[in-house]
Amino acid sequence: MKPAAVIIIGSGIAGTTFAHRCARAGMEVLVLEKDAEPGGALRSHRFARGNGFWTELGAHTCYNSYGTLLSVIEECGLLPALRPRAKVGFKFLVNNQVKSIPSQLHFLEALRHLPFGLRTPKAGRSVADYYTQLLGAKNYADVLAPAFNAVMCQAAGGLPAEMLFKKRPRRADVQRTYTLPDGLQGIVKAALAQPGIHLVTNCEVLAVERADAGFEVTTATGATYQTRLLVVATPPHVAAQLLRHAFPSVSEKLSRIRVETIETVGVLVPRAAVNIPPIAGLIARDDVFYSAVSRDVVPDATWRGFAFHFKPGKLDAEGRLRRIAETLGIAPTDIVESVFRTNVLPSPKVGHAALVESLNATLAGMPLFLVGNYFEGVSIEDCALRAVQEFTRLTSLK
Repeated sequence: MKPAAVIIIGSGIAGTTFAHRCARAGMEVLVLEKDAEPGGALRSHRFARGNGFWTELGAHTCYNSYGTLLSVIEECGLLPALRPRAKVGFKFLVNNQVKSIPSQLHFLEALRHLPFGLRTPKAGRSVADYYTQLLGAKNYADVLAPAFNAVMCQAAGGLPAEMLFKKRPRRADVQRTYTLPDGLQGIVKAALAQPGIHLVTNCEVLAVERADAGFEVTTATGATYQTRLLVVATPPHVAAQLLRHAFPSVSEKLSRIRVETIETVGVLVPRAAVNIPPIAGLIARDDVFYSAVSRDVVPDATWRGFAFHFKPGKLDAEGRLRRIAETLGIAPTDIVESVFRTNVLPSPKVGHAALVESLNATLAGMPLFLVGNYFEGVSIEDCALRAVQEFTRLTSLK
């Protein structure tokens, strides 16, 4: 039995932010990560044949309104390393043709709806309901729905409207959007390298049980850890499974949160092979993938990289690469290297806020802490903010 003051299961940005706050408070913390490297949805993949070239396989954009995240970046000494993203925009992909966003808008319909739509409250409405009233049915179907699906990597119409596009104060001393020289995963790696944080990778947790001293955590490697304070920073369905015996009431609530699996393929392509001008990404309409996010925001003289977020179960590996080549207007042999990764995202429905409130009430007073992207929002900042809120609750229990 290996004792630890605090155990965090999962090393995405939520688990990492919690670990960072523990380290800053002088607390020893053990982070258990099932993958070979930390980061969760922050995954900056470095291609073997790209001479250091990388592309994001998950989250790809951070803003200067992400104050909680920026505090982690600053306290880890990374603020001077931030580099701006090139000012390139998103385009639509319609019938395999690249189109500008304005070309797809129905302006007269938007003008008819906007004055009344702006008075429509978001609370209690789905994305489809709210934004159809805001800009009209055609604009929603042709422009907004594909765009939201691309952002959320799932059919976003049923999601709560209040979870999208939150207004936050911006830091004037930080560029509007930014990354790091080796990608956003560098934030996680730097934070978890701090003294007091012990990271164990390739360590999947199989079970959580209550014990006299708190919790016993059993891993697939056969190791058992003991802790008084436990943080679960996994997708909700994983957390529900882990906690089904120790905290059945918490597990039941977590099991109500749906999740979606996204099949992501990152590709490395010679710059000269692609005729599409530099873009931030492609928003697909009526296609087998939601979006293709580009590394053009950090230009390279030799390579271009793209991460295609496919709808699950639509194509096999060969079919996905074929569709990527068709989209980019290249031969499949022009794809120098590819990488496959699955990402899991929450898919909450209207009324989710009441479920979160109930979940928080159940957690009150418990030495169990839940963090992730399934509370008040799915953005990187929402994850970091939830971690800080739960860390504050931890300090109140000590």
